[in-house]
Amino acid sequence: MNTPHFPMRQIHLDFHTSPAIPDVGADWDADLFARTLSEARVNSINIFAKCHHGMNYYPSKIGPVHPALQFDLLGEQIEACHRVGIHCPIYFSVCWDMSAAERHPEWRQMDNNGKLVGRGPFDDDWGWPWLCVNTDYSAEIEAQVDELLSLYDCDGFWFDILLYHADGCLCPRCFDALRRAGADPRDPAQRLAHNDATMRAFMGRVSKQIRARQPAAWIFYNGRMGLSIQEEVQHFTQVEIESLPTGGWGYGFYPLWSRFARPLGLPMVGMTGRFHRGWADWGGLKHPDALKFESAGIMATGGAICVGDQMHPRGRLNNAIYRTIGEAFREVEAVEPYCHEAKPVTEVGVLVLESARDNMQTVGQSGPLEGAAKMLLECHQQFDVITDRCANFSAYKLLVIPDRGAATPETVVRLRAFCAAGGKLLLSHEALLSDGQFQLADAMGVDYLGAAASNPDYFQLTAPELFTPVTQPEFSYSLYLGPAARVAPRAGTTILADAYETYFNRTWEHFSSHGFTPPLANKADYPAITRHGNVIYLHGPIFTAYQQFGNLTFRALVGRLLAQLLPVPLVETDAPATAEVALMQQEGRWILHVVNYHASRRATPHVEALESPVPLHQVAIAVRVPFPVSRALLAHAGETVPFTVQNGVVSLVIPRVEVFEMVVLS
Repeated sequence: MNTPHFPMRQIHLDFHTSPAIPDVGADWDADLFARTLSEARVNSINIFAKCHHGMNYYPSKIGPVHPALQFDLLGEQIEACHRVGIHCPIYFSVCWDMSAAERHPEWRQMDNNGKLVGRGPFDDDWGWPWLCVNTDYSAEIEAQVDELLSLYDCDGFWFDILLYHADGCLCPRCFDALRRAGADPRDPAQRLAHNDATMRAFMGRVSKQIRARQPAAWIFYNGRMGLSIQEEVQHFTQVEIESLPTGGWGYGFYPLWSRFARPLGLPMVGMTGRFHRGWADWGGLKHPDALKFESAGIMATGGAICVGDQMHPRGRLNNAIYRTIGEAFREVEAVEPYCHEAKPVTEVGVLVLESARDNMQTVGQSGPLEGAAKMLLECHQQFDVITDRCANFSAYKLLVIPDRGAATPETVVRLRAFCAAGGKLLLSHEALLSDGQFQLADAMGVDYLGAAASNPDYFQLTAPELFTPVTQPEFSYSLYLGPAARVAPRAGTTILADAYETYFNRTWEHFSSHGFTPPLANKADYPAITRHGNVIYLHGPIFTAYQQFGNLTFRALVGRLLAQLLPVPLVETDAPATAEVALMQQEGRWILHVVNYHASRRATPHVEALESPVPLHQVAIAVRVPFPVSRALLAHAGETVPFTVQNGVVSLVIPRVEVFEMVVLS
């Protein structure tokens, strides 16, 4: 069904139901289902055709119908939703399917030792067998998609778990295909490249199949979200970021990946969950203020909100769950006119290069991309995450290349042109290092000499413009990680911080004190931080170190370096680093989001949990706006506030921010 805007208030209704459960749909009431969703202000919901168990919830003639289901549950859900104007894409599990694996073990993925991937026949622990879409399994899927298109008015398809295991599939079909292509089946990189090609061919066939019958249908493939999705967006109608913060993803995951996803040019959905833990946490219901915060954070990046739930096998939605969701969705509904088709306003790009590609499975571990995103978010910078396939570096005033990554020759040319046109660079450690030399040494003003002998190194700030209460002179700070890079400054390069070596590196037979050997009294013969024109270079992996150790010195230092390169940023505020500040635009107005993050303090180890926030008071905001502003509206509070304008900078004070506030400048 057509909607005037991309739906902002969505539910992902899991329904993975064992064939051993005997009472599926026993409490189903179509009117109650529709009324519960409507009262919770839901305007889109993903509903199940086929689950991970391989059970189907409609009268399929291709796949097995759940043995306890006595009616067309999917069809009745579609009819009930359409009757009240709720959009309802169809969920379909792809590479996890218990039934298909049992019916056709030859369809399963196989690792390089000949072992079937995923659950075995006698495993008591949870887990799913992984199937390969390079087999005849894909023909069964395509036949079912055709069946669904024939039976129902399909708003879209939500295909789940289109992925291969980490080492790549070497089932007989994949092995033969690799050999025919002249590839080496022993090489995991070549196996994974073949798997990617297989999945892209599958998406191409299925998307074409759907679009031929339902041109307006939504299409999304879960499991593909990551940097490689840039090669696949033609198969999608929207990008979605699965991110249940207390279910293992954490509260840093969505802010990072949303800033990569939104420049792709498609509508974006942020998926959180009502669960305290992960999917199928039947006994976990999130604190209402946490759900409001998560919704506000998704809106702040331009996303629609999708809340994950799981319907009880008997087919009735839980009132307590939808009261909680409704609390958040009513607040979203009140302000969503300021979110529809909103685009980000940014001036910083975090550039991830080919050799430094992170993927979503390793995010939250120790990568420089995560550390850089976390720092910029906490410094209230307006940024995107981009790769070397970004069409236009000049869309940004500053590019940050965190810690590592060599550029292609074409990208080096583009970066040199970016610098020549006045663009600014902040680089660290081994960024742009290839074959023992910096690829942009002339712009950086330093030459690479090799790895430092000390591990880790120390640095001492010398430039007064970098001093803060937590970045002080006359103190040697450690990055904790190493070895750092030894560099030689060229003529015209300013040294902002000196490096200091240790007496010796710590070993089992050669150590001093508890954990670190102290620094020598005299500085090293190489610098720690340099500036050459519009390029600042740090010799150590500061972004990775921040991600791993959270030392506020690192964030404060990067904040001061950003201030040297961007002395008049888009947004300045005295809001704490815990508050997310994001700038969006619609035609004729800019919208500044302030989202108040406040974690509860608990003993470790402890999941990062949110509850009632401590309100922020008298939050000062200054925004550099390129058009005349006649009104500043607090969208959540529903009131205007006074402001001043000087040299194109609008300054105002937000009296109070509880979970979130939106300042609309028009």
